[in-house]
Amino acid sequence: MTLRIFTWHLMRLKTSEVTITQAKNPAAFKLDGLAYDTKFDFKVIVDFPWSDRYFKVPVRNPHGNTPKLGKLHVNMLSAVEAAYHAASAS
Repeated sequence: MTLRIFTWHLMRLKTSEVTITQAKNPAAFKLDGLAYDTKFDFKVIVDFPWSDRYFKVPVRNPHGNTPKLGKLHVNMLSAVEAAYHAASAS
């Protein structure tokens, strides 16, 4: 399961969205391995196969980021749960 991920409009949240930011959630941001402050939208969930087509390291990689599986920090669980339930209810 892959969520639609945004790195803009981080301050305007719908009930189906949650943000992980370096300033607001430093422990979660570090554990998750995110490169940028990120918004997750639980109304848009897409399944991608774990393959090079979607997760290959780009040829031009100026930031040194490589695809990786993230972990969810325990402090984010209630916010993620609430956003998921809000998205499921509508």
